[in-house]
Amino acid sequence: MDSGAEAKLSDIDLGYVFLGQFIDHDITLDVTSSLSSRNTPDDINNIRTPTLDLDCIYGSGVEGTPHLYYHAPPNASGKPKQIDKLHLLTNGDDLLRAESTPQGHLNQVALIGDPRNDENRIVSQFQLLMHYFHNTVVNELLTKGSYTTKTALFEKAREIVTWHYQWVVIYDFLPKLVGQTVVDDIMCNGRRFFTEDNSPFIPVEFSVAAYRFGHTMVTTPLDFNESHKGVTMFGSDLGTGFQKNTAGAINWSWFFGEDAQKAGAIDEKLPSELLELPFIKNAEASLAVRNLQRGQSFSLPSGQSVHKYMESVLGVSLDSPDMSMFELPGNLAQATPLWLYILCEGSLSGGNHLGPVGGYIVAEVLIGLIESDPHSFLGSNPSWYPELKVQGSQPAGAFEMADIIKYTDFAA
Repeated sequence: MDSGAEAKLSDIDLGYVFLGQFIDHDITLDVTSSLSSRNTPDDINNIRTPTLDLDCIYGSGVEGTPHLYYHAPPNASGKPKQIDKLHLLTNGDDLLRAESTPQGHLNQVALIGDPRNDENRIVSQFQLLMHYFHNTVVNELLTKGSYTTKTALFEKAREIVTWHYQWVVIYDFLPKLVGQTVVDDIMCNGRRFFTEDNSPFIPVEFSVAAYRFGHTMVTTPLDFNESHKGVTMFGSDLGTGFQKNTAGAINWSWFFGEDAQKAGAIDEKLPSELLELPFIKNAEASLAVRNLQRGQSFSLPSGQSVHKYMESVLGVSLDSPDMSMFELPGNLAQATPLWLYILCEGSLSGGNHLGPVGGYIVAEVLIGLIESDPHSFLGSNPSWYPELKVQGSQPAGAFEMADIIKYTDFAA
């Protein structure tokens, strides 16, 4: 699983790796499963809502989580601050953070809907980007002046932001990561594997195996602005425990678009840094081993058995990787753990997107979560197209992650 002397790169912009991490935090939070004992999927409590509704941004809304929203200054009479009920908290180039308490335990804690979105600088800046995106939409609606109440304006802004995000997931993120053919098949012919709409959930084949493909795509060292080039994954500039409130604003053009750094290839190799995680003490520190242990703890089927099942359902022959080329020990070439098999499938596209097993699992779950949500654009208005105007001309319906960045006012 070692990446070797030189990791192969894909054609995918590096930013999509961190968009993938953000999506994961939007739909899953498992704090109960164990690597060392057998897990039953029905017993695992997902703390996040299994929908792409941006609850990691909005929390429980203005009334349920008022600490996530802007407070206007006190008035001249010194009365308590009033909740703005419109704008998400920002602090220039950083998230707004709690001040130190007498015990010191809240010092520099980001005031956000999911603390995991402050675990490294890039995903932290992505959270901040989404705050500014929301605030930009709010300001545009305020300029139009067509809403009589703050509540109505806020809910409209939230809908606009969430629907554009969902559109990006389906029509930008997924085609790049699973391939356009798989997305087109699902959107035209429907889902054949993840068909539960009445009570959405996250299948373990997705959370424990297929959606862990991003671990192979991380590349370091990387650059995130002019002052921070060649930074390492777990150093103080980027990783867990990174220094807050420094010159750490991301240059997003280096992550999405023509000048973007490229992500690592989707293959069976992990960066060496992930094979010895510095923050894991007195336990297995290799992320590869941990992923394999987790799959075993849920009794996941082999990649070959899932491949065979998918062929029977689709009624077509699906490409499969030549497992003999990966030099796997024992009988793993014939009964490959699902996570590892999905990584090996990347060889079918030269590492540029997932193969059929991984692609169908990832795409059907994400599309299914959006389709089954009555508040999503697919659930309530499937003929909707992105309505935000960005710099440059766009064909109808064309809206990518880079367009969110172009549209957003980072002073909003």
